[in-house]
Amino acid sequence: MQLRLETLDDIEFLHGGQPSELLQTKHHSVPASDLTVNNVDLWRTINSWIDALGSLSGQTLPVLRLLTTSTIPDGGVLAKLRPFDRDVDAVLADLESAARDSKSETTVNWRKKFMNMSGSDRRDLVDAIVIYDGAPAAQDIDGQLKRALGYGLPRDHVTLFLEYLKGWWSGISVRLLDRSLPAITAEDVRVYVEDRLDQFKPGNLPVAPVIYDPFSAEDAEFYRERRFVAQLLWIALDETRLLKAIRDYHRAFTQRSEWLRRHLVGEVEIDRFAFALHDEWEQVFDAAAARVRREDSEEDLARTGMEIFEELCKSSKARVRERFDQPWLNRGTFHQLADGYGPFQIGWHPEFGKRLESLLVDVVTGTDVDDSDH
Repeated sequence: MQLRLETLDDIEFLHGGQPSELLQTKHHSVPASDLTVNNVDLWRTINSWIDALGSLSGQTLPVLRLLTTSTIPDGGVLAKLRPFDRDVDAVLADLESAARDSKSETTVNWRKKFMNMSGSDRRDLVDAIVIYDGAPAAQDIDGQLKRALGYGLPRDHVTLFLEYLKGWWSGISVRLLDRSLPAITAEDVRVYVEDRLDQFKPGNLPVAPVIYDPFSAEDAEFYRERRFVAQLLWIALDETRLLKAIRDYHRAFTQRSEWLRRHLVGEVEIDRFAFALHDEWEQVFDAAAARVRREDSEEDLARTGMEIFEELCKSSKARVRERFDQPWLNRGTFHQLADGYGPFQIGWHPEFGKRLESLLVDVVTGTDVDDSDH
């Protein structure tokens, strides 16, 4: 099954590439008028369906579903178009009477269009309509989602999970509306929900949606004066990889802040992860530094630093949680350590310690430092 927005209807469901259901939604933030055969929303919807069905000539009539926050009054004939205890002929008769007798200027053209259909086509149209009245208002959607997802929800983080789910769906809706995404399938929704739920299980952590946002060269400019960037320039990292390194730093910082703000991890876990990364760095750095010779040139030292950097980016196995395996977090946190996070200072250039001391002296004395001179 696939779902599309604003094609034949507000929402369109397809099976095998053919429309199987057209869904009209009517949401009222204030109490709406009762849903009767003279209701403007109803005739607007019928008019929309007549237009849509005109493009489906020769195809099986899809289900025409109306989901509305309005309610059918007790004894109202439209109750006979609810999913059960239906009476299509009774509703058709009342709709035809309303179409002939109503004095509404708003609905006059829609009613004429309905009556211009043949009797059999009118009956087929009404037979395809299914009404769900008294639908929950937007502010009540969380309760509906909780009931739909049931016991699978993360007990301590239900609100956050629903926030992520609704945020994802909002993004999908925009893409459906601008046609950058032609349709979405039920399988797509299932996979997203199951993956998100898995991220809240023990040993794992959820990735903040903002992590997937594009990161541009303009965004990177904010970090250009940071210490970790100077350290990368000391090993002559090219501009393309420098931008990606800054992106990793940004993502790791953003993700860590989100976890702490949402009480998904504690500072102790973050510090333990930083310690593990520092330990990995220490093993690689010490081994590489031991091979440095007194006569090595600046180019040789930068090359050694690059080897240290590349080896750790490639081989780091530390985990903030056992099942959270996102390499950008390790790479980005290495850059945080290179920037001076906590007691776990690291670097890439074999002489990074001396260079950092020089940077601090220059900051204290107010000297303008050119990285290329160090």
